[in-house]
Amino acid sequence: MTSSLLVIMTPGPDLALITRLVLGGTRRAAAAAAIGMIAAGAAQAALGAAGLAALLTTRPQLFTAFRWAGALVLVAWAVLALRSALRPPAPAAAPRPAAERGPGVRVAFVQGLLCTGSNPKVGIFLMAFLPQFVPAGADPAAGVAVLAACYLAMGLGWLLVWMRLVHRMARFLHSPRATRFTHGLTAAVFGTFAVRLALGG
Repeated sequence: MTSSLLVIMTPGPDLALITRLVLGGTRRAAAAAAIGMIAAGAAQAALGAAGLAALLTTRPQLFTAFRWAGALVLVAWAVLALRSALRPPAPAAAPRPAAERGPGVRVAFVQGLLCTGSNPKVGIFLMAFLPQFVPAGADPAAGVAVLAACYLAMGLGWLLVWMRLVHRMARFLHSPRATRFTHGLTAAVFGTFAVRLALGG
């Protein structure tokens, strides 16, 4: 349990995306993205159990293609966040354009799905991490399925807690300087993980 929580709470692209959506959009969009992330995690766990994780580890070219696809997604988000950080602040009295209020629920869900689903290491990690906690004598497939469900439930819980924390801090982060700093930091996080994913780190 403790090791799972440590892994789940480690900062990464998922938390960066949730933070960006809460600060730049609505909590509904962030919640939709979180559900997309968990859906992608569930799909990767299922595919991993079906043997895709083993296939990716034995086919370096396929794994590399998945890694580069995930890196490109993160680079695209890094560029968008950087553009937001460099954009001159709008006058205080001017309403924010609809395009700057964050994506809709469906778009946010797809963003969350891509954020987790485009990283092949998620499925491989789950298949390497969870089986060691299956009780002796239990059916391995059923045991991994139960552990994956618990892991994903904890992941969703942490994302919702993080959303709440960011929303509470939002009033301190909505000054032009703080907003640009937050977008810049988000761009740095996306860019860093894109490089790590592309290099296989």
